[in-house]
Amino acid sequence: MTADGSQNNRLNSDSPAKPLSDFLLIERINQCPQLASLKSINDTLSELLDSDQSFVGQIAEVIRLDPSLTTRVLDLVNSIFFGSSDKQKISGVEEASIFLGLNRIKELLVATPVIEEIMDLGKNTSSFPWINFWKHSIGTAIFTREILSLAKIEYDDETDYVAGLLHNLGKLILAITFPDLFQNTCRNSFDNSKHATEIEKEVIGWDHAKIGAYYLWNHHISDEVVEAVHCHNTPEDAKDSSNLASAIQIADSLTHQIGIHGLEKIETPDKSYLSTPGWSILFGEELKDDKLNDLNQKIEYSLERVSKVLHGIL
Repeated sequence: MTADGSQNNRLNSDSPAKPLSDFLLIERINQCPQLASLKSINDTLSELLDSDQSFVGQIAEVIRLDPSLTTRVLDLVNSIFFGSSDKQKISGVEEASIFLGLNRIKELLVATPVIEEIMDLGKNTSSFPWINFWKHSIGTAIFTREILSLAKIEYDDETDYVAGLLHNLGKLILAITFPDLFQNTCRNSFDNSKHATEIEKEVIGWDHAKIGAYYLWNHHISDEVVEAVHCHNTPEDAKDSSNLASAIQIADSLTHQIGIHGLEKIETPDKSYLSTPGWSILFGEELKDDKLNDLNQKIEYSLERVSKVLHGIL
């Protein structure tokens, strides 16, 4: 009995589906084909790479818009130059691009499939709002960096942005690897992120955070990013990256608040980020009124500015 066969039988039966075993999940994630990108991003990057007047910085800016390309660039550079476990891994897209060179990036782009094409090949998920998924990823990346700045926490590299960008990578892996199960987890509205992850665990066995973290760990992404992605819905569980995971949780909530939900709709009341565990970890449970007002004003400014950026992108 194949994994696909048993999966489809369960989905089509009247009896409740059982979540997949850890062994089957790991096997299928390990066999996941190349992650896909948006056609518009692939086309823009291709034009830049074919131009004689493009700079690495410009190329890196386009790659930073794409969770798939970012993952593949960092995977490639870390497996080539930093394969041993005792060396520091690169988390910066521009630094990785300099190491790789334009020819390797061209090769990577040629081998990168397009999400619109993959989803039209019988995957039954072509109706999902993929542009919103990319916008949500970018918005969370931007807000993650800004929240950490408000908490006076800085990263020398791009770890903060990259972790925010990749926080929902597990959803893309689900769509490509488990398309039928993926539909069951994304067709409904959810009360909050916790509700959404509970449904994922019930239907699949792992939630998207664990799936994404395992994939990233298996593809040479830094331990800090891996743990932050794994714990972005439960930053209180992070051992070494609680600040980063907390910022992602807040950033995720803020991106929902401006109406960019990604693939599923989650109810996000105004200022709901104040009640997240991540807020307590970064800013404490009790703040003086003037301090809280100052933070809220800065966040409101960020919401307005980032909203304009995201609604005009892609």
